[in-house]
Amino acid sequence: MDKRLIVMHNLSQHYGKQYWWQQNSLEDWLMMILIQRTSSKNVAQAVHNLRPYMSVKQLLALSQAELEELVRPAGFYRQKAQRIHDLLVWFVAQGGSFTEIAKKPTDQLRKTLLALNGIGNETADVMLMYTFGKKTFVADTYAMRLFNRLGFGPYTNYAKMQADFAPLLAGISLDDAREWHALIDEHGKTQVRHAYDDHFLLQPNLTEDQWPPEATQVEPPHDDPGSGKWRHAEESSNE
Repeated sequence: MDKRLIVMHNLSQHYGKQYWWQQNSLEDWLMMILIQRTSSKNVAQAVHNLRPYMSVKQLLALSQAELEELVRPAGFYRQKAQRIHDLLVWFVAQGGSFTEIAKKPTDQLRKTLLALNGIGNETADVMLMYTFGKKTFVADTYAMRLFNRLGFGPYTNYAKMQADFAPLLAGISLDDAREWHALIDEHGKTQVRHAYDDHFLLQPNLTEDQWPPEATQVEPPHDDPGSGKWRHAEESSNE
């Protein structure tokens, strides 16, 4: 078996399902802008402020100043308010339907997302996967650090890493691809708190007693999307 698949299997067995997506596509989508360079706690407050206006029509009816005030808890509120506005204008111009937009070819949709203000490779791929249902590999900083530590790469280029991992996606489901991104990031956060040697991840079928105490997720996995609850892990922007 490909050693990268062994790593992902071990992460999944240890951390469990993360469920980094919910049932409200619009709310999830806006969080991908709000989470840039801030914490999940701050995003949660901004989302709470936005919920009374959580429709494209209501959000576009807000003035720039009103939108800025609502997203202020997430930091960089002027930039993020403008990016949210631009995203919604684009959404309407594309037909105003997540389902219809998702029918576009992946490469074409990715190109149009990247052309938007404040959307880089990572955010575009997260949107493709969680909002529009396109399988992709998010080659973010956590992914590069993990697989560089384990002897793959070395990866310094987003496109190169994504291309190398793309063939692995053929054998997994969309939900598994979403989980891969979440698992890599959650594991990466344990390294940020207290770095430890995680070469043990290359061993097939790890048992729980082979995991060090440092490899403990700070927050439990997110609720199943069917519950309708929202929890979203902190994610740094590296674009």
